[in-house]
Amino acid sequence: MKKISLNSGWKLCDTGFSVKYPAEAVKYAQNWYPCQVPCDVRMPLMEHGVIRDPVLACYAYDSEWIEQRAWWYFKSFSCSREDLDAEAVELAAEAIDTRCDVFLNGILIGSQANVHRAFQKDVKEYLTEGENCLAIRVTTGLEEVTEADVGDLHYAVCHETLHNRCGDTHRGDMRRAFVRRPQYTIGWDWGPRVVTCGIVGEVSLNIYEKIAIRELRVSTAEIRPDGSALLSVMVNIENLSLFATRDCDARLTVKYRGRLCGQLEWKRELLTGGYNYLEGTLEIPDAKLWWPNGYGEQPLYDVSLTAVCEGKETSFPMQQIGIRTVRLDLSPTGKGTERIFAILVNGVRIFCKGGDWIPADSIYARVSREKYARLVEEAVCANFNTFRIWGGGLYEKEYFYQLCDQKGILLWQDFMFACSTYPDHREEFAEECRRELDYQTKRLRNHPCIALFCGNNENQEIFYADESQDSWGLHYTRNRQYGMAVSNQIAKTVMHQNCPDIPYWNSSPYGGQKPASEGIGDVHHWGAAMMNPDMEKRIDPFVYDRLGAKFVSEYGYIGPCSLETIREYFDGQPIDRDSEIWKLHNNNFEKDTVLAGIRKHYPLDAAALSLEDYILYAGAVHGLILGYSLEAIRFKEQCHGALFWMYNDTWGEVGWTIVDYYLRRKIGFYGVKRAFSPLKLSMRAVDGQLLVQACNDTPKAVSVKAQFGYLSFDGTEARMQPLEIQAPARSRQYVYEGPLPDYNAKAGRLAVIPEGLFEPCVLRAGDLKDWNLPSDPQIRVEIRQEGENAAVTVSSPVYAHLVRVQGDFRCSDNYFDLLPGQSKTVTVYGAEASGISVRAYQPQ
Repeated sequence: MKKISLNSGWKLCDTGFSVKYPAEAVKYAQNWYPCQVPCDVRMPLMEHGVIRDPVLACYAYDSEWIEQRAWWYFKSFSCSREDLDAEAVELAAEAIDTRCDVFLNGILIGSQANVHRAFQKDVKEYLTEGENCLAIRVTTGLEEVTEADVGDLHYAVCHETLHNRCGDTHRGDMRRAFVRRPQYTIGWDWGPRVVTCGIVGEVSLNIYEKIAIRELRVSTAEIRPDGSALLSVMVNIENLSLFATRDCDARLTVKYRGRLCGQLEWKRELLTGGYNYLEGTLEIPDAKLWWPNGYGEQPLYDVSLTAVCEGKETSFPMQQIGIRTVRLDLSPTGKGTERIFAILVNGVRIFCKGGDWIPADSIYARVSREKYARLVEEAVCANFNTFRIWGGGLYEKEYFYQLCDQKGILLWQDFMFACSTYPDHREEFAEECRRELDYQTKRLRNHPCIALFCGNNENQEIFYADESQDSWGLHYTRNRQYGMAVSNQIAKTVMHQNCPDIPYWNSSPYGGQKPASEGIGDVHHWGAAMMNPDMEKRIDPFVYDRLGAKFVSEYGYIGPCSLETIREYFDGQPIDRDSEIWKLHNNNFEKDTVLAGIRKHYPLDAAALSLEDYILYAGAVHGLILGYSLEAIRFKEQCHGALFWMYNDTWGEVGWTIVDYYLRRKIGFYGVKRAFSPLKLSMRAVDGQLLVQACNDTPKAVSVKAQFGYLSFDGTEARMQPLEIQAPARSRQYVYEGPLPDYNAKAGRLAVIPEGLFEPCVLRAGDLKDWNLPSDPQIRVEIRQEGENAAVTVSSPVYAHLVRVQGDFRCSDNYFDLLPGQSKTVTVYGAEASGISVRAYQPQ
């Protein structure tokens, strides 16, 4: 195959919706903007000063007019006679957002309305030797949805009808349910309305001779006791002749670090017209197994496929695979109807640690490879092994999945349906969904990071039949399933055909008689915590100790960005917490929770805090709630996943994330990192018993001596005894069980202090504002330069809370507590020792 890139040299203009043909667009266009694709229309408009960046200040309002226009991309390119003599010349556009009409040399060659699958068309008959003109008309697709359409779904589409902070009604649009576009772009509780539009993937001409390799599927069929692995292979080769049969030789090779590990050949296969499916198995001796981050290494094998037909050779893009098996364990627990919900990799039960991933920009087409790499690397630094790709966003670029393969990040991959009913009773919509899922499962199935495909986000929970008849007016029948047919039938059929080895789950949350039952499946833990109408329950970390779920795939708490980030998104305007900008960049569900959290945990007048102190203490509570809750979920031995909402942002705001839009860590990042440590000690009081748990995610057993007992905050009292900690490889187990001793929780803590490997742990009790902490934390600081980094060692003879390196630094740890007499050394990356200062909390 010969591939000709068409990414550069485009011109962009806009017209009214009534303009349907390229000649009209050229006639009526008033402004032209040079660009290259991938390109959202806002990108050249910003470059030429027509609009300001919608993620800054309140500029999102200023570009809403873009939705009301048709956008035209024009490009000229040349074709040689040799190109035209090929058997097939296909135009391929990876992604067009959303409704598009494609013209070649003035002729309409195709239309599509789905950003989630590629546009592909054999265009040989429309091309001419020499100059050719490609024109693509793009709209958001929303303009074609009528009031009657939405009424056909009984208006059962979740949307932000009113931004609670500033009377902003621009977020939310029920028309989204009918358009296969990223659902979040119409505005969500955590992001603005920036309805994207444009050619958002690469465009190319693909030239084929005789044959085209359409598919390659490689999966791990078996991992054998002798260390070898058996791969299952399927190849789809299309014979491009409508009538003639052809002979073909094909060869698949598997290499590891350049060394040939296995080879599969098909000799003189007779290809009939159209698709030809070749299958085989391949043994890999001494197989290097792929593991999630923390559980082992991530070796990747290079898979190459070439085919020769009548002297013409073609190849398939090289694939990198990991040898691993993945399974969803749904075995009964023996307790009534309860079942396990656990992902098994290579037969080992994985505790999934991570967060929910959303698109990394409101204008997702401009997310760079560098930003993807940094976000994945930060997740690794926070000890993640899992992302849940949320169903209101998009199927990410190939590079993102490659990064997750390389770093050992498992992906719970939602299909792109979220918080809505969908018109799957309409045949054309159902077929469009089938094509989308077919395309994406084939695209993603070879990635070892893919752990599970999921039908949607929250649709089954929100539109549960017994409740939706009253709240939404929905009456389900086999012929009117309001989107359930996509997840219950269409997706399962596609999965069975394309990747039966990858687990599938109908929705998230899902399981039991009613979706989100704690006894079966996964839950989104909102109602008992952050979304509880009782403010006290939103801000109390101990509510998570009562959780009984088998897998938590979503829940969260809100915290602010750093001062540096706030300055960036205020775009030079004065920072005022009563301003329209602040309110717009404040999450819909915040509802004074942040201030209430500060008041509960610190003896402070939260509303009167300076901006710097607001960021500090709100961030500290964010870190407390996330860190404690993740530790509590991990402590539950019947639970096998803790994924919080959400990891990353589309813009800067007071919101759910731990890494902000500008890639700065929020204070909460460090609480999450500590909770997810591969070697982790936790302590809880349960029914009058004191339990200490040791988690060891690593493939090596760990043994360490420790001291266990009571320490007073002022360091004057220590009643300690020895404790042996034995933590087998890849285990969670109790290392101490005994009666809860009587002690003064206001004056000190029960603690385990290991001699190494593990960090100390304490039994948290009561609210921090009620602790009798020393008025002076008495921290002692030593700072030394170690190459490009600085090493900071902090110690104190008393309990020190919220010890922190000041400033916009990346640290190995930060915002931590120190037990009396303990010391801790942290690395400050890329910092000069002379520019570092350390502070700790001083009770007022």
